[in-house]
Amino acid sequence: MPRYLFSIVAYSIGVFIIFLSTVPSVALKEIPDFEIDKAAHAFAYFCFAMSVFVALNLDWKLETARKWTIISGFSLGLLLEIFQGSLLSYRSFEVYDLLANTLGIVFFLFLSKRVKKLLSNAVFL
Repeated sequence: MPRYLFSIVAYSIGVFIIFLSTVPSVALKEIPDFEIDKAAHAFAYFCFAMSVFVALNLDWKLETARKWTIISGFSLGLLLEIFQGSLLSYRSFEVYDLLANTLGIVFFLFLSKRVKKLLSNAVFL
């Protein structure tokens, strides 16, 4: 297995979130449902948090992986919303997006102890 594979995956998911958060949302305007957009935010940040957590545990052997995952996930969401609201004319700061991002991180929190246990018992890693 390539070294730092999980870090590369986490970084890629983060870059993908940044890309989707900064491009004009022409294609996304065709989906008017508020719930679908917020569910997508929650899912994206759940995936980001989970991948960062796994990378910090397996690639970096960090004891405080859970804390740094929460900080990095919330910081990414907040910084992107501030960036959208202040520097992009075709995007805006949305509190509900920030709440949906946080909800994805909260879902991660509920599963993080189980994932940590699975990672510690994994033979293939």
